[in-house]
Amino acid sequence: MPLKSYLVAEVMTPHPIVVESEAPLAEVERLMEEHRIRRLPVLENGRLVGIISKGDLREARMAELASRHPYEPVTESSWLTAAEAMTTPVITVTPQTPLVEAVQLMLEHKIGGLPVLESGQLVGILTDTDVIRLLVKETLS
Repeated sequence: MPLKSYLVAEVMTPHPIVVESEAPLAEVERLMEEHRIRRLPVLENGRLVGIISKGDLREARMAELASRHPYEPVTESSWLTAAEAMTTPVITVTPQTPLVEAVQLMLEHKIGGLPVLESGQLVGILTDTDVIRLLVKETLS
């Protein structure tokens, strides 16, 4: 099938790993490492409110470390929450969005993932890895 005929629904990762907005960054980092992923949708009361990436984590850690007294110990309880480090507003697509349009959004905004919403509910995530996986599959078939 030609790449331009794919819809997001055919390529996305359904049921993505998510994190609650009040989750400490230590939990966000643990989830990313455990599942070998680079971004997590952030939910609050079941609704998408942001997305947090490994880059967001690094920036938040650097900002927090820069604001501390040099001799103050860094403890897990002092870390920020996902809500304080996440990116908003979130650029999203629907399962029916043509894949080409979704990839254009990713390139235009220099982002590696798009949460997929259907009727306001998170149903998946489209990542650069999903797109590369499809390209490899199509090239090898």
